[in-house]
Amino acid sequence: MTIPVFDYRTDIANVVVHPEIRARFMRMEPAPAAPMHSHDLGGEIFLVLEGQCEFIVEDEPITCGPGQLIYIEPRVKHTLHAVGDGPCVVYLSVTPHVEPTHTRYGDDGEPLIPRYAGWRGKGFHDVNADRSLADLAQSYARSVRDLAARAQVNADAIDRHLNTLEDDAAASPDAVKPTIDALWLGVRDALQAASELERTWNELAPRGMLVDS
Repeated sequence: MTIPVFDYRTDIANVVVHPEIRARFMRMEPAPAAPMHSHDLGGEIFLVLEGQCEFIVEDEPITCGPGQLIYIEPRVKHTLHAVGDGPCVVYLSVTPHVEPTHTRYGDDGEPLIPRYAGWRGKGFHDVNADRSLADLAQSYARSVRDLAARAQVNADAIDRHLNTLEDDAAASPDAVKPTIDALWLGVRDALQAASELERTWNELAPRGMLVDS
């Protein structure tokens, strides 16, 4: 197994892209901030590596320097830009990374129509271009049904164990742990199915790109 190693001094790009997480290094010259955006599902971490970066989170500006990190919760509007005399370099990660990954806003503050794969830039190439729309849709449909089935198994399990969890007299760790252990297996399977749904959705969603986006 070869473990990839990325270096912020040379790899100014998206370095990890999965439904679970997108991570990148970004270098910015001093300039006005871009329009605000948010992420419907993803929480975002920013870590400043070099220079000074101003973040604007909703209506609050904050400037961070090397070694400082902030976290932006899902659905919170934000933007960032380099400030000071030189460029800044920032590491960011968004998790989960599910299309449409960004919600952008008009001048009136209202959300614009969704854009898919916009984070990839103008040079975007659909890695699934050789697959038909029907094939992508069928893969997505299978993952939806699988998640529904696993979620139902988990719902049935909680119904079987609910009496134990609701019994205050039996609510000691020794009594509860076997129940939690049994439920965990269903939670794990359901979340693995959810991850597969994210993957197949991210493959299908770029087919909804507008030509001029």
